[in-house]
Amino acid sequence: MRIKVLGAAAGGGLPQWNCTCTNCSALRQNHPHIQSRTQSQLAVTADDDTWFLINASPDLRQQLINNPELHPDPTKGLRNTPVAGIILTSADLDHVLGLLLMREFTPVRIYATRPVISILKKNSFFQMLDRLPGQSRWTEIEPNVSFNAGGLTCTPIALSNSLPTYISEEDRTALGPTGATVGLILEDPQGARAAYLPALPSVSAPLKHLLSTCSSIFIDGTFWTDDELQRIQPGTPLARSMGHLPISGPDGSLETLKYLKGTRKIYTHINNTNPILQEQSLERRTVEDAGWEVAWDGLEITL
Repeated sequence: MRIKVLGAAAGGGLPQWNCTCTNCSALRQNHPHIQSRTQSQLAVTADDDTWFLINASPDLRQQLINNPELHPDPTKGLRNTPVAGIILTSADLDHVLGLLLMREFTPVRIYATRPVISILKKNSFFQMLDRLPGQSRWTEIEPNVSFNAGGLTCTPIALSNSLPTYISEEDRTALGPTGATVGLILEDPQGARAAYLPALPSVSAPLKHLLSTCSSIFIDGTFWTDDELQRIQPGTPLARSMGHLPISGPDGSLETLKYLKGTRKIYTHINNTNPILQEQSLERRTVEDAGWEVAWDGLEITL
C-alpha cells in the first residue's frame, strides 16, 4: 500500500488568502523554515495503477496536476483517469468541494455515509456530477462495515455526530447523526494497516486499541491549543467545538496517544495558525521529540 499526502493543510491552506498570522506572513516573506501547503487530501493505492482519493479538496485540480501518478494515460483514449473512486469522511466543504472539479464527463465512484450522500445529492451544485447517465456512482458505506477499494480493505470508524454548520435544522432532524464524520482504517492484502483521521474530536478506549493495530497513522493536527483561534481573533470558536482535539495539553492528542510505540505517527490537516508549521519552533521540536512527524504536500509512505 502506497499512501501519498497531496495536501496537508486544513481549510484555507497555507498561506490562507486573507490571513496575516505569523505563519502566513512568514511564507509571503519567503522565510526559509516554513513551506506552503494545500488543503487536506490523501491518495492511496494497493497496486500503483488504481488510486483512491480520500476526500475531495478544494485544491484537488492542482494536486492532481502536481502528481504524475494521477495523470490520465494518453494510450487509453481522450478521457481517462487512474482515480477509481473518492472516499468521503464527512460533508465538510473542505472535504467535498473538489468533487465539483471532477464533472468533466468521466464516471466517478463516490463512497460516503448515508447522511453525506443525502446532503450532497440534495444540493443542486453536485448535480453537475450527473451530466451523463451513470456518471456519478454513489456507494453508501457504514461505520464498522468494511468495503473493498482496489484491493484495500477500508473500514469507516464513527468519530462524530456533528453535521456541517451549513446544514439546516430541518435537514439535521431528517438525516440523523450516524455517520456524520468518520475516519478510515486502510488495510492491504498483506495485513498492513494505516489510519486516516483528519478530524478527531476525542479518543475513546476502542479507538486507542484500533490505532495500536496500525503501523502508520495520519491524525488531526489542526490546532496546537484549544483556544488557538481565539488568541488571534476573539469571538472565534474553540478547537473542540469544531470537532478537533488540540495537540497540546494534558488531554490533547500528543499526551493521549503517547502509548503508541513503534507506530509511525503523522499530523495532518494542519491549520495555518498552528506553530508546528514553523520548522524551528518549540512546538515543532516538541512533537518531533515525541516521535511525531508533520505532514507536507508530497509526503509518501509505503507499507
